[in-house]
Amino acid sequence: MKLNSHVIFLIAIVGIIAAGVVGATILNNGAMKQVDFDGIKVSVPADSNFVKTADGYADSKYGITIHTFKNKDSMVNFLKGISGASVIPLKNQPPQSVAFAQGDDTKVFVTNGGEAIAIGAKDQGLVSDMANTVVFSNHQKSAKPNPIIPIIFPQPYLNMDDFNYIVNLTKETNTIVINNTTVNQGLNEAINQHNDAVKNNTLQQNSPSNNNQQNTSLLNNKDVSNIVDSISSDDSSHRNSAGGDSGAVASSSGNSGGGNTPASSVNSNPINSLFSSGSSPSSSGNDAPVVNNQAQKKDINAIKSSISTQFPGATNIKVEDQGDTFDVTYKDSSGTHKVKVDAYSGQIIGNVK
Repeated sequence: MKLNSHVIFLIAIVGIIAAGVVGATILNNGAMKQVDFDGIKVSVPADSNFVKTADGYADSKYGITIHTFKNKDSMVNFLKGISGASVIPLKNQPPQSVAFAQGDDTKVFVTNGGEAIAIGAKDQGLVSDMANTVVFSNHQKSAKPNPIIPIIFPQPYLNMDDFNYIVNLTKETNTIVINNTTVNQGLNEAINQHNDAVKNNTLQQNSPSNNNQQNTSLLNNKDVSNIVDSISSDDSSHRNSAGGDSGAVASSSGNSGGGNTPASSVNSNPINSLFSSGSSPSSSGNDAPVVNNQAQKKDINAIKSSISTQFPGATNIKVEDQGDTFDVTYKDSSGTHKVKVDAYSGQIIGNVK
């Protein structure tokens, strides 16, 4: 009976990790962890180690640089200060972003209108992967949502409306590097490449970097292995042997110790992380306030208009606000239909059961 209970517990834990850890933290560039940079979360390589710099954060292993911006003036000043660079179309470029090559580095600047983050590295694929995982302090995500049923609902197309914040910032920047001509040209090329890939069903993410790929096998996952070792042991104390410290140090502008690192939401102890609240605590009371009015959700009339355009003949359109999504009900000649729509992009992401 003791063995059976252990086996059942192991199956339950492995199932949770398979659904939550592997599904959420394995990207093309290997195992990733979500890290909080001044309230803006980004998935970065799991073995990266960021330190606070004079103007942001840096990791020496992958050469990643992170800069955050909490207001429009700081965004404009950053874009105005870019020199020796050229705007480029980035493969899998997320909405509301502009990418540019600067020396050996590729950098992408992503905004939600109220705040922004600039991510740079030599590995262009890694930059793209990270840029698509940004979650701003108001919970708005950088990437367009994937459809729930890809066969029925194709990957979302991009258009210039998806870059309106960037275009507006460009009007105030207007330097040799960042101006209407260079930015629009880069964005148009990125949009065309993305939409052609969607149309031809060839849209795929970047290939993994040789040095970044980690073992993605579930049973070779460190957290799972440690749980197996712990449960298999006859030690009745069931030690949680995750190995090593978390390494996540909450950033605090008031501490004068060594270089501060951003708070990581990855807990080194798998058992504790499975039953914790899940969210990282705020790094300090000095963090910039969350900008709650920058989410730019579509209003109900805009959603109704979009449904009318996409489904000619639709009548009795009703929209229910579900937070990050809208549930839309409409009728046509074939009957009553109910679809789920992303509240920020207006993209249909599936049927409502």
